[in-house]
Amino acid sequence: MKTRWPVIDTHCHIGVNLINTFVAETELIPYLDKNGVDIQILFQVNEGFAHRTPEWNPFVGNDYIAKIQKMFPERVIGLATINPWLQRPKTYNYPPNEDGRPMDLPIKDEAIEELDRSILELGLWGLKMHPLEHNYEINNPTAVYPLLQRLTELQKISGRKMIVVIHGAGDSVNNTATAIAETAKAFPELLFLMAHAGFIWCYGTTSAVSIPVPNLMLDLTLNVGPYSVKDAYKACGPSKFTIGTDGPFDLAEIKDPIVRALTGDDEEAYQLIMGGNIAKYLDIPKIPVEQ
Repeated sequence: MKTRWPVIDTHCHIGVNLINTFVAETELIPYLDKNGVDIQILFQVNEGFAHRTPEWNPFVGNDYIAKIQKMFPERVIGLATINPWLQRPKTYNYPPNEDGRPMDLPIKDEAIEELDRSILELGLWGLKMHPLEHNYEINNPTAVYPLLQRLTELQKISGRKMIVVIHGAGDSVNNTATAIAETAKAFPELLFLMAHAGFIWCYGTTSAVSIPVPNLMLDLTLNVGPYSVKDAYKACGPSKFTIGTDGPFDLAEIKDPIVRALTGDDEEAYQLIMGGNIAKYLDIPKIPVEQ
């Protein structure tokens, strides 16, 4: 029997806010079927994201992502969005004579608690991080690393392999290819996807810094200048790459020419980038093809 790797799209925003009106309950499956996607990695719209879904808008929040994953468990992999700034400080830094004293105020560790809830209660599969939109350096050891350390622990507790999708176009000092590679190297048990693979801003660095980091994959979502990652393709082959649509904002048809620019007529390489690499990571089998 002939088989193929499933098409696993790595990048889609759902929910309703000022810039997005994707009501996934009714629109997701037609969207996937139209675009030939077998499994979709989903997360919130970056603007106006929420931890818990608020009463005033039932279409945002990590609860909403979990709701859609539960509705379509065979076709959805949901990721949580967490505000890393909402953590409990470990020590005082002001006034000067209190610097370094352990924090003793009754402050909750909201970010870590929400991460625990998202993975253990909601059943989500990792994190979507947007250092540019949410204003933090991705390699910030105080704000970011505690979240990723806890996610590593939650991976073991849950028994599910975690995915971290990072907006990695290199379009700010917060999310350069070098900083993302440094972060991925610090947490080797997690799989990191550098969304947009540095695009043109990280030309000359994306390949160089990613090649030595085996748990960092270059996600070609909207990377319409794949010349910036050709060195990585030459060194690592197709196993280093994934791709998504950046739906619903961009045309799904753009994926094909981006991937073909690297793979040419190599059908197995094409299938691996379009979903096979993620399928292998998550132990998802190939799909039978009707003859």
